[in-house]
Amino acid sequence: GTYWYHSHSGLQEQVGHYGPLILDPAGTDPVQYDREHVLVLSDWSFLHPHMIFTRLKQEGGFFNRQKLTLMDKVKGGNPLTPEDREMFARMRMDPTDTSDVTAAAYTFLINGHSPAENWTGLFRNGERVRLRIINSATQTTFNFRIPGLRMTVVQADGINVRPVDVDEFQIGNAETYDVIITPADRAYTIVAETIDRSGQSIATLAPRTGMRAAIPALRERPVLTMANMGMGGDHSGMVGMDHSGMAGMD
Repeated sequence: GTYWYHSHSGLQEQVGHYGPLILDPAGTDPVQYDREHVLVLSDWSFLHPHMIFTRLKQEGGFFNRQKLTLMDKVKGGNPLTPEDREMFARMRMDPTDTSDVTAAAYTFLINGHSPAENWTGLFRNGERVRLRIINSATQTTFNFRIPGLRMTVVQADGINVRPVDVDEFQIGNAETYDVIITPADRAYTIVAETIDRSGQSIATLAPRTGMRAAIPALRERPVLTMANMGMGGDHSGMVGMDHSGMAGMD
């Protein structure tokens, strides 16, 4: 299965104390493929992690450069009702603060390479390629996709799963997913876009070195409303939670 290791001392993980850990099955692997690539997603900053932590303690939205402004309201890009705005203000929360640390401090990497470095995974036309995707980022959740190429998820967190075809999936901190792809004889862009849409990791899949596909622009940043906060308090689906038989609870 696909796993990874990382330091639990201080904030060493943020400065690169981690790596992939691939365990081959003892018997025949039920997932058949011709080639594999390990993709380690990460967030890197030249700002010391202790300083990042200090800034977050000083102000939770310190690295958020996508806050709503008056012009968002004028242009119709602010979906919040007056009641929503008041509620967020009372909670001292920001509806655009979906990532604690953003591209204002981070460069997002694939296998230690920035988007400009064009890390490239090679394949031959028609091969079944297994991608082992690991989110080793300290703070960042990614939306992973390969434009123009459908993926079949075959493993999650090192455990084989029933295959599911997807165009995109979200991968949280420390999660791993394995997917099977069958690329044609052309280049593809690997895109791991942050959930706040402030940045993205970029790499390439290609049949030959030196090739590169188009890099998509960042999508519109999300704006949370109170409906996204999961605060409805609805516990109606809690089956089997009858505690009437607990002695002394009447």
